[in-house]
Amino acid sequence: MHKLFMALLCLFVLQNTVKGQTSANKDTLIIGGAFRYTYMNNSWDKTHQKTGGRAIFDVLILSAKGQLKGIDFAVENRYYAESYGGFMLRNGYVGLPLTNNLKLKLGMPRTPFGIMPFTSNSFMFNMQYYLGFEDDADIGALLEYSRNEWEAQLSFAKNSEDIFSQKNNRYAYDLSGSNEEINQLTGRTVYHFGSSKQSQVGISAQLGGIYNTDTKTVGNKWAVAVHSVLTRNNWDFKGEVMAYEFAAKDTVARKYIDMGAFAADYQVADKGISYSLALGYKINVNHLLLNDIKFYNDFSALEKTNKDYDASYMNVTGFMIHTGPIYMLVDYVIAKNHPWIGSNYSQALAKGGDTEWNKRFNINLGIYF
Repeated sequence: MHKLFMALLCLFVLQNTVKGQTSANKDTLIIGGAFRYTYMNNSWDKTHQKTGGRAIFDVLILSAKGQLKGIDFAVENRYYAESYGGFMLRNGYVGLPLTNNLKLKLGMPRTPFGIMPFTSNSFMFNMQYYLGFEDDADIGALLEYSRNEWEAQLSFAKNSEDIFSQKNNRYAYDLSGSNEEINQLTGRTVYHFGSSKQSQVGISAQLGGIYNTDTKTVGNKWAVAVHSVLTRNNWDFKGEVMAYEFAAKDTVARKYIDMGAFAADYQVADKGISYSLALGYKINVNHLLLNDIKFYNDFSALEKTNKDYDASYMNVTGFMIHTGPIYMLVDYVIAKNHPWIGSNYSQALAKGGDTEWNKRFNINLGIYF
């Protein structure tokens, strides 16, 4: 709890310091965050079936963003239960405007890969996130370019966000165990079109090294993805297809690699193709008690190159209710060989082994400020 107290204290001091400078330097600071609760009822959990599920505190989020003397900055901290990793940094950077169209971000910016910020509509994300290719932030530098209908990003990450005592005490999935991500280069290009420029097509690519602490040698990793977002009236469709490979120099040859986040590791197939399809329909209500409601269906899968490994699937049908600062996600999840949907956490994304579909009814309630 002392880490949480210090984070709150720092944000309070920073807010009051900048407020005193605002009139003279026109600096800005926005303090935000959220606290969320989750109810879940899992088909594979016998206790849930006897008790009707379980409600838990999900996360406390604290964030700050703004501008100081013309330099942008943003940071987001999260505090989960200690069993899920406790206090962690989601991202944090300073942004330097080089030209009207070009910006440099230093620190721990988000890695520009695929549909951003993420493909899914639901609380459960999609398969790309669990493979480490979505909503990830690593330590390094990011160049952002935008002009007319085009946007492009190029990032270099010296290493992943291993800033805590254990590699898996983090928000996004990265290599763990005896392997470390190093010298990673990621590029992304997107073309916007349509009447409001909300539709887009793009391509992403990533190439990096894998350092093995046992063999003291460097392997490599690569990934490439094509992605699109299509919008029409109240409808939106997001699709992505991605191929990847992890080629680590382990002491023993194997067809999987360890990845970790939220204080736990699991195995991921070293090579495969992942795809996701997300369809949503939003109804604007504009009432005092209900701003809007969005219905959606998110499907994602992982086809593993190793023929002895079972494919992984996940489908989420649900809706989001938005009223003022309150967002509530109601999801019904069915999945096979998924680490978070079933009892086979460690091998679900590698060998697999599920013979039946696992199901989860999930409600996440968040209050954002």
